[in-house]
Amino acid sequence: MVTLVTGASGFVGSHVIDALLAQGRTVRAQVRTPSASQELRDRGVDVTAGDARDPQLLAQAVRGVDVVYHCAAAVGPSFSQREIREVGLAGTRNLLEGLRQAGSGRAVLLTSVNVLGTRRLDAASEDVPLQRSGDAAADTKVAIEELAQEYQQRHGVDVTVLRPGMIYGPRDRHNVPQMMRALRRGKFAFIGSRDNVAPIVYISDVVQAMLLAGTTPASRGRVYHITDGSRTTIGEFIDELAKQIDCPVSAKVLPYTVPYLGCVVFEWLSRLRLYRGRPPIVRNSLRHLGTSRSFCIERAAKELGYVPRVSYQEGLSLAVKWIEEHSHGHAPVR
Repeated sequence: MVTLVTGASGFVGSHVIDALLAQGRTVRAQVRTPSASQELRDRGVDVTAGDARDPQLLAQAVRGVDVVYHCAAAVGPSFSQREIREVGLAGTRNLLEGLRQAGSGRAVLLTSVNVLGTRRLDAASEDVPLQRSGDAAADTKVAIEELAQEYQQRHGVDVTVLRPGMIYGPRDRHNVPQMMRALRRGKFAFIGSRDNVAPIVYISDVVQAMLLAGTTPASRGRVYHITDGSRTTIGEFIDELAKQIDCPVSAKVLPYTVPYLGCVVFEWLSRLRLYRGRPPIVRNSLRHLGTSRSFCIERAAKELGYVPRVSYQEGLSLAVKWIEEHSHGHAPVR
């Protein structure tokens, strides 16, 4: 079986590469910059360097491929909202069009539980309607799911969509590191309540679900929620993180409207190019911290055989160890 991983040098993509090579698979990879290519080639991976927005690049990369694990995305504060939308949507369209032209191959797409909007959810199933929220990253994933449905229904392209919760673990450079910085600077505050349920999932469990989706015939055309299946609160998660880094936990709780208005202001300043730094909080983080949400993973368990294996205590220990070893030349995250 020949597999392709897009965004192969990123957080999720690099872990998918590791898992496929460990299984002895024949692996191709797409990376955005040539500088990310050599290490993968040294490991026996066939690498294509270039932008996922280039239709010819992906059309060529998918030829003869059995499964594509699509991890390419513009993630983090260094990307504009326009870049987030373009990379996410154009990259997915190019991939699906390449598979349509090839006439074979399955696409496993990663979106997010955030496609269900910013609202309280309790054991939400995959049948809950999509809801746009005004956040570029989340709304782009809504558009990706709509595009996937179109290609599956109108063109017969084999597509499976996974919606992970907040992914964390080694090589995470955004979620947990940002929380660590806030804790160490004494600036962390809970939003709304410590008791909000947080949809979390460790990176190896995400990869497990992806590989199952790529090889399970019944997953064609299906959508799956992927979390650790727990009802861990944000208070429990942050308490454990503070314990792992030997740092006091803030007791501050802000009303939801305060950071929400802050997000709006920083987004407005960024659009006007009046602010180019890292905002104190973005809507994606606000959603994870300030809204109580849990998701049913019964469909993934029954149809894929997905079983979460890593608790947040174990997962945070592994994540913190990697972050401390790899931040700023082995200096702790500050």
